[in-house]
Amino acid sequence: MIAYSLFVAETVSQPSKPCKKGWNMELKRTTNAVATGILVSIIFASLSFAFPTVHPTGVTIYKPDKCFNGYTLYSIRNVKPVMLLDMNGNVVHTWDISGNTHRLLPNGHLLALTNNLLELDWDGNKVWEYKPPTKVHHFAERLPNGNTILLAWDILPDSMAEKITDPERKSVKLRGSQILIVDPNGQVIWQWSEFDHFDVNKYSVTDKFVDWTHSNGAYMIPENHWYTEGHKEFKPGNVLLTVRHFDTCYIIDRDTKEMVWSYRGDYRGGLSHPHEAHMIEPNLPGAGNILIFDNGIAGTDSQGHTGKSFVLEINPITKAILWKYESPWFEFFTPTNGSAQRLPNGNTFIKEDDVARIFEVTPTGEIVWEYIGTGKYNGRELDEPKGDIYCDPGYKTLAARTKRPVRYPYDYCPQFKNLPKPKELAVTPPKNSDWQLVPDALRQK
Repeated sequence: MIAYSLFVAETVSQPSKPCKKGWNMELKRTTNAVATGILVSIIFASLSFAFPTVHPTGVTIYKPDKCFNGYTLYSIRNVKPVMLLDMNGNVVHTWDISGNTHRLLPNGHLLALTNNLLELDWDGNKVWEYKPPTKVHHFAERLPNGNTILLAWDILPDSMAEKITDPERKSVKLRGSQILIVDPNGQVIWQWSEFDHFDVNKYSVTDKFVDWTHSNGAYMIPENHWYTEGHKEFKPGNVLLTVRHFDTCYIIDRDTKEMVWSYRGDYRGGLSHPHEAHMIEPNLPGAGNILIFDNGIAGTDSQGHTGKSFVLEINPITKAILWKYESPWFEFFTPTNGSAQRLPNGNTFIKEDDVARIFEVTPTGEIVWEYIGTGKYNGRELDEPKGDIYCDPGYKTLAARTKRPVRYPYDYCPQFKNLPKPKELAVTPPKNSDWQLVPDALRQK
């Protein structure tokens, strides 16, 4: 067993990986137990590359002249508060709400996912709320026209249960997703249900029962050159849906509600439970290409990168990979969550959420900024999120599992102008061989 490892291109060790206890794979109920057992064995074998339990936290790498400097919206799952960090990891603002996949709006308000969807002003006052029939999950985005697109759970109607051929699955209330677009008054103006468009007998071997599709992103297609060049499937306003348990991304035509494009991929076996595919916005390097965070959980065809996460940038026409980030062994892996953001300087901001690691890389893969969750706020230990089980319940970095942080430029909203000017102090990590602890008795009190 390898007892420790290094980040690619850098020398700071990565935190321990979470164990698989608590994963809702419901193996005992899987009819194809042999196949599932093989897949799970592969996952555990991948994670035999152990990582150290002692490591730095906070900002561990920072090269100001190579970074896209700004503020990071930093959210820890199910833990208060939501924080705004500067490039040195200092907390410059907070919202008193539990962490989830939140987004900062150009007016300085926070679009926050709870069971419902909230909009909080800069001071944390609720100014808008949308309550769906079920529950908002994973994703919401405010559109330029003031409407909001979001994902909400959708439960299989009784009338459709008869279509299920597997007797065990027929006895379970399958849970899929619906895409909703709501106006500022909370009226649904567009709706799309997975049950109307996917075969209910299609499922992931590792996720056979209740959590059927586990979709996690439904981004609007922005203005792009592909559409102006005649590729109508990329019409701005169409929706790019990431269906994690199908290992596939789809584009949905907003007018016809038909799926007009899909991507499964073939790199190292193809997508493996991906997150948050989206088309890169205009005026950003790579505009029009699609950026995908590929987690690397065993699927039916993708064991080639089980236990290894990738970030892929693809040409949506040829589906060729134009850029990717990966590590040579198992140093980069988050079994769930995760996302990637293209920055204006061409760098990519990557969120390895399950181990509370977020980092910025250049197009050549150089890590120029890195932050490891501290598990603390204002000197106090953060409470462990309820319902999340890790190998070591007392290991606060893993308890500080992040929820897709986002980097914003200094001029993103008016409130940023009133924050103290960041100092942007470089952080150079020591070599691992030079970083050693002395016995307790010899430490200075």
